[in-house]
Amino acid sequence: MAARFYAITRDEIHQFLVGLGFQPLALRGVVELVYGKIIRVGDHRLSLRVYTAVNPGGESREKGTDAIRLQLFMKVKNGDKGEIVPVGRPQKCLRVTAWRENLRKAIQRHADQEHFRLCPACGNPMVIRHNKATGGEFWGCSMFRITGCKGKRASALQSTRERTPLLPEDSEEFAPWERDDLRNKGQS
Repeated sequence: MAARFYAITRDEIHQFLVGLGFQPLALRGVVELVYGKIIRVGDHRLSLRVYTAVNPGGESREKGTDAIRLQLFMKVKNGDKGEIVPVGRPQKCLRVTAWRENLRKAIQRHADQEHFRLCPACGNPMVIRHNKATGGEFWGCSMFRITGCKGKRASALQSTRERTPLLPEDSEEFAPWERDDLRNKGQS
């Protein structure tokens, strides 16, 4: 039997995510509640964000509009400016009756080492890219557009020694770009 859509409330998603160490973020141009948590990967501080599909007014978006989405981000320096880039594969979680269990598993899967690689050339996080000629996927350096780094790996599972585990950050501090996001919304 197919799982049924469940309209998650703001209070439900807030209590659940805060209980997992996430904090609400106020991001410009985003029309849904977003929560973030700092994840350490080697020397890199990344932001794991959960886009909830719950509107700021507290109502859940309608069935079929979109799922809860999880994505890692990092800030890279591009000249005098910082640029936020997605890292690794995004994860989706359907809004169904078992959403709490499904979201907890999606967070664990998203933080799994299979969803993250470090560039063999420069040591920065890698992102999933698509080869326009073949349509295939590969891991490419997140710094390609900024420094021209051409480090890459095949998208097939790498050996265990090549994987880099994600380590949760003990500190509840926001990364600098997240503090800026909160300040811009008057929530600092």
